[in-house]
Amino acid sequence: MTSAHQAPNQAPNQAGSLSRDPYTFEPLHPGASVSGHQDLPSDWDHAHVHCVAMAGARASGKSLYTAVLIKQLEEIASRYNCVVEAADGSTRERFHTYYETPLYREMKHMPATPPASSSDAYQRDPLIFSLGRWTDAQGTLRPHYLVFRDVAGEDLETLPSDPSELSFFRHADLIIFLFDPLRVPAIRTYLQGIIPPQKLTGGAPEDVLRNLIRLLDGSRPKLAVTISKFDTLQQLAHTGDNEWARIMGNDGAAFRRDTGWDYDVNDQRLLHLEIESLLRYMSADKLVNLIGQDYGWTYDAGTQSSGHVRPDLWQYCAVSALGESPNGEKLNRRGIAPYRVLDPVLSVLTPHGVFTN
Repeated sequence: MTSAHQAPNQAPNQAGSLSRDPYTFEPLHPGASVSGHQDLPSDWDHAHVHCVAMAGARASGKSLYTAVLIKQLEEIASRYNCVVEAADGSTRERFHTYYETPLYREMKHMPATPPASSSDAYQRDPLIFSLGRWTDAQGTLRPHYLVFRDVAGEDLETLPSDPSELSFFRHADLIIFLFDPLRVPAIRTYLQGIIPPQKLTGGAPEDVLRNLIRLLDGSRPKLAVTISKFDTLQQLAHTGDNEWARIMGNDGAAFRRDTGWDYDVNDQRLLHLEIESLLRYMSADKLVNLIGQDYGWTYDAGTQSSGHVRPDLWQYCAVSALGESPNGEKLNRRGIAPYRVLDPVLSVLTPHGVFTN
């Protein structure tokens, strides 16, 4: 285990490839202590900065996921005697006001993220969190930061007139694309009377994914295609004698296990295959085929030619931020029970020694 309290051995990042602008996600010049928008933490120039962008239609659960993810990261940090905390006052205030207070204090469903054109679009600034110091594969003890950029579903359902505002997607280490299973009519039919009625808003996930691919313009960051609100699908195990009940009630399936804080690459690969099969069974073939057709192919912008299929460019995940469907604006009285929320982010953190033994 790497302790946050080891004696410093922080080599400067000579290449400047690990330190990133939290707004654009682009690499900063070595020694840079200011981005185009704000001052940066004093150790930013030799830190490893992990940049994550959220994508999905309205009501797919992006803000809920973000709020619970940060709380889960705070919990896992305690296992390693370190602290995950906001790296600046703006992050601390916005996370407390727009994420932590409504969900964990008021126990209410979080309001929709305002579009970027709105005067109260708090997500225009990134959320920046310190993850502590961790030893990398080269034996260097380096500070790590997680930068989160959320985007209103409206801004991805209909791209803004100036799409360069969203160009940070091209430089992300990870894009978490959330997909709401309740958008599938057959699922809603099976779940009638089992979960509280849910208000459906937002565009088709396939349209959002097409716009995202258009924004990326040939760039292919790692993509986590994530079924959100997976607890709704888990309820299908209790719907009687039907195929969905038998599928979701299979105790040997990876999606029946919550690995908690113990991210495992092999378990994730098995889950990936199972979720792809579930998406096919949910008649989400268009989404699956779109990923393989337009995301899985490598593309060289210089020669304007496609390469080979790269299935390692994406992975399928399944998460539930709450654990049970809310009843209107109120959360279930049993509280918040996250399921596999950390999987997408740990997939990019653990290869760099963060939260590992």
